[in-house]
Amino acid sequence: MASREEWVGRTGQEWARRGDALDVLLGPAGDAGLEALAVGTGQRVLDLGCGGGASTERLAAQVGPDGHVTGIDVSPDLMELARARLAGQANVELIEADAERHAFTPGGFDALFSRFGSMFFDNPPAALTNLHSAVRPDGSAVFVAWRDIMRNQWASVPMTFVAEEMPAGTPNMGAPGPGPFAWAEPQTFVPLLEGAGFRDVRHRTHEFMAELSDGDDPDPLERGLSFMMRIGPLASRLKGAGDEAKAQARSFLSRRLARHVQDGALKLLASAWVIEARA
Repeated sequence: MASREEWVGRTGQEWARRGDALDVLLGPAGDAGLEALAVGTGQRVLDLGCGGGASTERLAAQVGPDGHVTGIDVSPDLMELARARLAGQANVELIEADAERHAFTPGGFDALFSRFGSMFFDNPPAALTNLHSAVRPDGSAVFVAWRDIMRNQWASVPMTFVAEEMPAGTPNMGAPGPGPFAWAEPQTFVPLLEGAGFRDVRHRTHEFMAELSDGDDPDPLERGLSFMMRIGPLASRLKGAGDEAKAQARSFLSRRLARHVQDGALKLLASAWVIEARA
Protein backbone atom coordinates (compact mmCIF):
# COMPACT_ATOMS: atom_id res chain seq x y z
CA MET A 1 0.00 0.00 0.00
CA ALA A 2 1.22 3.53 -0.87
CA SER A 3 3.95 2.63 -3.33
CA ARG A 4 6.08 5.19 -5.13
CA GLU A 5 3.55 5.31 -7.98
CA GLU A 6 0.74 6.08 -5.53
CA TRP A 7 2.68 8.90 -3.88
CA VAL A 8 3.38 10.43 -7.28
CA GLY A 9 -0.32 10.07 -8.10
CA ARG A 10 -3.52 9.82 -6.07
CA THR A 11 -2.11 9.41 -2.56
CA GLY A 12 0.16 12.42 -2.89
CA GLN A 13 -2.71 14.48 -4.28
CA GLU A 14 -5.02 13.55 -1.39
CA TRP A 15 -2.35 14.33 1.19
CA ALA A 16 -1.61 17.69 -0.43
CA ARG A 17 -5.30 18.65 -0.36
CA ARG A 18 -5.35 17.94 3.39
CA GLY A 19 -1.88 19.12 4.34
CA ASP A 20 -2.99 21.08 7.41
CA ALA A 21 -5.14 18.21 8.70
CA LEU A 22 -2.25 15.77 8.30
CA ASP A 23 0.13 18.07 10.14
CA VAL A 24 -2.33 18.05 13.06
CA LEU A 25 -2.44 14.23 13.01
CA LEU A 26 1.29 13.64 12.57
CA GLY A 27 2.61 16.67 14.45
CA PRO A 28 2.83 15.27 18.01
CA ALA A 29 4.94 12.29 16.97
CA GLY A 30 7.02 14.47 14.67
CA ASP A 31 7.69 16.86 17.55
CA ALA A 32 8.92 13.94 19.68
CA GLY A 33 11.29 12.96 16.88
CA LEU A 34 12.62 16.48 16.49
CA GLU A 35 13.25 16.65 20.23
CA ALA A 36 15.20 13.40 20.05
CA LEU A 37 17.28 14.60 17.09
CA ALA A 38 18.08 17.91 18.80
CA VAL A 39 19.97 19.49 15.91
CA GLY A 40 22.05 22.55 16.65
CA THR A 41 22.76 25.80 14.89
CA GLY A 42 24.89 25.55 11.79
CA GLN A 43 24.10 21.90 11.09
CA ARG A 44 23.19 20.40 7.72
CA VAL A 45 20.06 18.23 7.91
CA LEU A 46 18.26 15.98 5.43
CA ASP A 47 14.48 15.77 5.92
CA LEU A 48 13.36 12.50 4.34
CA GLY A 49 9.78 12.45 3.05
CA CYS A 50 9.34 16.12 3.90
CA GLY A 51 5.79 16.26 2.52
CA GLY A 52 4.28 19.72 2.79
CA GLY A 53 7.32 21.08 4.58
CA ALA A 54 6.19 21.37 8.21
CA SER A 55 9.14 19.42 9.61
CA THR A 56 11.53 21.13 7.19
CA GLU A 57 10.38 24.50 8.48
CA ARG A 58 10.95 23.44 12.09
CA LEU A 59 14.41 22.09 11.30
CA ALA A 60 15.35 25.26 9.41
CA ALA A 61 14.48 27.33 12.48
CA GLN A 62 16.60 25.06 14.66
CA VAL A 63 19.73 25.14 12.48
CA GLY A 64 19.48 28.90 11.92
CA PRO A 65 20.86 30.99 9.07
CA ASP A 66 24.27 29.32 9.26
CA GLY A 67 22.76 25.86 8.88
CA HIS A 68 20.97 24.22 5.98
CA VAL A 69 18.03 21.84 5.56
CA THR A 70 17.32 19.75 2.48
CA GLY A 71 13.82 18.36 2.16
CA ILE A 72 13.24 15.48 -0.24
CA ASP A 73 9.94 13.94 -1.30
CA VAL A 74 8.73 11.98 -4.31
CA SER A 75 5.26 13.58 -4.49
CA PRO A 76 5.02 16.58 -6.85
CA ASP A 77 1.82 17.74 -5.16
CA LEU A 78 3.31 17.71 -1.67
CA MET A 79 6.45 19.41 -2.92
CA GLU A 80 4.33 22.18 -4.39
CA LEU A 81 2.93 22.76 -0.89
CA ALA A 82 6.41 22.75 0.60
CA ARG A 83 7.72 25.25 -1.96
CA ALA A 84 4.87 27.63 -1.17
CA ARG A 85 5.41 27.23 2.55
CA LEU A 86 9.17 27.72 2.44
CA ALA A 87 9.46 30.27 -0.35
CA GLY A 88 12.26 32.71 0.26
CA GLN A 89 13.83 30.72 3.08
CA ALA A 90 17.52 30.90 2.25
CA ASN A 91 18.66 27.97 4.37
CA VAL A 92 16.29 25.45 2.73
CA GLU A 93 16.57 23.37 -0.44
CA LEU A 94 13.73 21.17 -1.71
CA ILE A 95 14.36 18.17 -3.96
CA GLU A 96 11.57 16.35 -5.77
CA ALA A 97 13.10 12.90 -6.09
CA ASP A 98 13.09 9.32 -4.84
CA ALA A 99 15.58 9.15 -1.95
CA GLU A 100 16.15 5.48 -2.79
CA ARG A 101 17.91 6.48 -6.00
CA HIS A 102 18.93 10.11 -5.57
CA ALA A 103 22.66 10.83 -5.83
CA PHE A 104 23.39 12.57 -2.52
CA THR A 105 26.78 14.10 -1.79
CA PRO A 106 28.58 11.46 0.33
CA GLY A 107 28.68 12.60 3.95
CA GLY A 108 26.94 15.84 3.02
CA PHE A 109 24.67 15.95 6.07
CA ASP A 110 25.23 16.07 9.81
CA ALA A 111 21.81 14.60 10.56
CA LEU A 112 18.91 12.74 8.97
CA PHE A 113 15.27 13.12 10.03
CA SER A 114 12.09 11.44 8.86
CA ARG A 115 8.54 11.98 10.07
CA PHE A 116 6.69 8.91 8.77
CA GLY A 117 8.64 8.89 5.52
CA SER A 118 10.83 5.80 5.88
CA MET A 119 8.24 3.02 5.48
CA PHE A 120 7.36 3.37 1.81
CA PHE A 121 10.48 2.35 -0.11
CA ASP A 122 10.19 -0.34 -2.75
CA ASN A 123 13.67 -1.54 -1.83
CA PRO A 124 14.34 -0.57 1.82
CA PRO A 125 17.90 -1.96 2.05
CA ALA A 126 18.99 -0.01 -1.02
CA ALA A 127 17.23 3.15 0.12
CA LEU A 128 18.66 3.08 3.65
CA THR A 129 22.15 2.30 2.36
CA ASN A 130 21.90 5.32 0.07
CA LEU A 131 20.67 7.51 2.95
CA HIS A 132 23.40 6.25 5.27
CA SER A 133 26.03 7.29 2.73
CA ALA A 134 24.58 10.81 2.74
CA VAL A 135 25.25 11.29 6.48
CA ARG A 136 28.74 12.00 7.76
CA PRO A 137 30.40 9.37 9.97
CA ASP A 138 28.94 9.54 13.49
CA GLY A 139 26.15 11.79 12.30
CA SER A 140 22.73 11.33 13.88
CA ALA A 141 19.47 9.98 12.51
CA VAL A 142 15.90 9.87 13.82
CA PHE A 143 13.04 8.05 12.13
CA VAL A 144 9.43 8.32 13.32
CA ALA A 145 7.26 5.38 12.24
CA TRP A 146 3.92 3.89 13.19
CA ARG A 147 3.73 0.94 15.56
CA ASP A 148 1.33 -1.96 14.96
CA ILE A 149 -2.05 -1.03 13.49
CA MET A 150 -3.87 -2.47 16.51
CA ARG A 151 -2.11 0.11 18.70
CA ASN A 152 -3.42 2.89 16.46
CA GLN A 153 -7.14 3.39 16.80
CA TRP A 154 -7.19 6.01 14.03
CA ALA A 155 -6.41 3.13 11.63
CA SER A 156 -7.68 0.00 13.41
CA VAL A 157 -11.21 1.26 14.06
CA PRO A 158 -12.01 2.00 10.41
CA MET A 159 -10.36 -1.25 9.36
CA THR A 160 -12.77 -3.06 11.69
CA PHE A 161 -15.45 -2.10 9.18
CA VAL A 162 -13.41 -3.69 6.40
CA ALA A 163 -12.92 -6.89 8.39
CA GLU A 164 -16.59 -7.18 9.38
CA GLU A 165 -18.39 -5.82 6.33
CA MET A 166 -15.92 -6.24 3.44
CA PRO A 167 -13.97 -9.38 4.38
CA ALA A 168 -13.23 -10.54 0.84
CA GLY A 169 -9.77 -9.39 -0.09
CA THR A 170 -9.16 -7.62 3.19
CA PRO A 171 -5.56 -6.37 3.07
CA ASN A 172 -3.05 -7.63 5.61
CA MET A 173 -1.74 -4.39 7.09
CA GLY A 174 1.28 -6.19 8.53
CA ALA A 175 2.29 -7.75 5.22
CA PRO A 176 5.78 -7.09 3.83
CA GLY A 177 6.09 -4.23 1.41
CA PRO A 178 5.74 -0.46 1.45
CA GLY A 179 3.01 0.97 3.64
CA PRO A 180 2.33 2.98 6.80
CA PHE A 181 2.85 -0.02 9.10
CA ALA A 182 5.85 -1.56 7.37
CA TRP A 183 8.02 -0.60 10.37
CA ALA A 184 5.51 -1.76 12.97
CA GLU A 185 7.98 -4.17 14.60
CA PRO A 186 11.60 -3.64 15.72
CA GLN A 187 12.57 -6.97 14.16
CA THR A 188 11.86 -5.31 10.85
CA PHE A 189 13.49 -1.91 11.14
CA VAL A 190 16.47 -2.71 13.38
CA PRO A 191 18.05 -5.21 10.93
CA LEU A 192 17.29 -2.89 8.02
CA LEU A 193 19.06 0.04 9.67
CA GLU A 194 22.01 -2.01 10.89
CA GLY A 195 22.35 -3.70 7.51
CA ALA A 196 22.55 -0.26 5.87
CA GLY A 197 25.40 0.76 8.18
CA PHE A 198 23.58 2.60 10.97
CA ARG A 199 24.68 1.74 14.49
CA ASP A 200 23.56 2.29 18.07
CA VAL A 201 19.98 1.78 16.94
CA ARG A 202 17.54 2.31 19.77
CA HIS A 203 13.82 2.93 19.88
CA ARG A 204 11.11 4.09 22.24
CA THR A 205 7.36 4.44 22.00
CA HIS A 206 5.46 7.69 21.78
CA GLU A 207 1.72 7.51 22.42
CA PHE A 208 -0.65 10.42 21.91
CA MET A 209 -4.23 11.28 21.09
CA ALA A 210 -4.42 11.82 17.34
CA GLU A 211 -6.85 14.45 16.12
CA LEU A 212 -8.63 13.68 12.85
CA SER A 213 -10.40 16.49 11.07
CA ASP A 214 -11.07 17.40 7.45
CA GLY A 215 -13.25 20.17 6.09
CA ASP A 216 -15.33 22.82 7.83
CA ASP A 217 -18.41 20.88 8.97
CA PRO A 218 -19.48 22.22 12.39
CA ASP A 219 -19.82 18.64 13.66
CA PRO A 220 -16.40 17.34 14.79
CA LEU A 221 -17.51 13.75 14.20
CA GLU A 222 -18.36 14.54 10.58
CA ARG A 223 -14.98 16.22 10.11
CA GLY A 224 -13.26 13.13 11.51
CA LEU A 225 -15.26 10.79 9.30
CA SER A 226 -14.40 12.91 6.28
CA PHE A 227 -10.71 12.48 7.09
CA MET A 228 -10.95 8.69 7.49
CA MET A 229 -12.84 8.29 4.23
CA ARG A 230 -10.13 10.11 2.31
CA ILE A 231 -6.83 9.40 4.09
CA GLY A 232 -5.46 6.17 5.54
CA PRO A 233 -6.07 2.44 5.21
CA LEU A 234 -9.86 2.65 4.95
CA ALA A 235 -9.62 5.19 2.14
CA SER A 236 -7.27 2.83 0.28
CA ARG A 237 -9.68 -0.07 0.74
CA LEU A 238 -12.70 1.98 -0.41
CA LYS A 239 -10.93 3.22 -3.53
CA GLY A 240 -13.21 2.29 -6.40
CA ALA A 241 -16.04 1.15 -4.10
CA GLY A 242 -19.58 2.21 -4.85
CA ASP A 243 -21.64 4.82 -3.04
CA GLU A 244 -23.48 2.14 -1.04
CA ALA A 245 -20.25 0.74 0.45
CA LYS A 246 -19.05 4.23 1.32
CA ALA A 247 -22.36 5.08 2.98
CA GLN A 248 -22.18 1.85 4.98
CA ALA A 249 -18.66 2.71 6.12
CA ARG A 250 -19.69 6.18 7.22
CA SER A 251 -22.69 4.83 9.15
CA PHE A 252 -20.60 2.13 10.83
CA LEU A 253 -17.90 4.57 11.88
CA SER A 254 -20.41 7.15 13.07
CA ARG A 255 -21.79 4.60 15.55
CA ARG A 256 -18.36 3.43 16.68
CA LEU A 257 -16.68 6.81 17.01
CA ALA A 258 -19.24 9.14 18.55
CA ARG A 259 -17.87 8.52 22.03
CA HIS A 260 -14.37 9.54 20.93
CA VAL A 261 -15.29 13.18 20.33
CA GLN A 262 -13.67 15.33 23.00
CA ASP A 263 -12.77 19.01 23.24
CA GLY A 264 -14.48 19.70 19.94
CA ALA A 265 -12.55 17.12 17.90
CA LEU A 266 -12.45 13.42 17.07
CA LYS A 267 -9.43 12.03 18.92
CA LEU A 268 -8.15 8.47 18.83
CA LEU A 269 -5.18 6.74 20.38
CA ALA A 270 -2.03 6.69 18.26
CA SER A 271 1.29 5.00 18.90
CA ALA A 272 4.58 5.55 17.09
CA TRP A 273 8.23 4.58 17.31
CA VAL A 274 10.90 7.22 17.77
CA ILE A 275 13.97 5.46 16.37
CA GLU A 276 17.45 6.91 16.95
CA ALA A 277 20.68 5.81 15.31
CA ARG A 278 24.17 6.97 14.36
CA ALA A 279 25.78 6.80 10.95
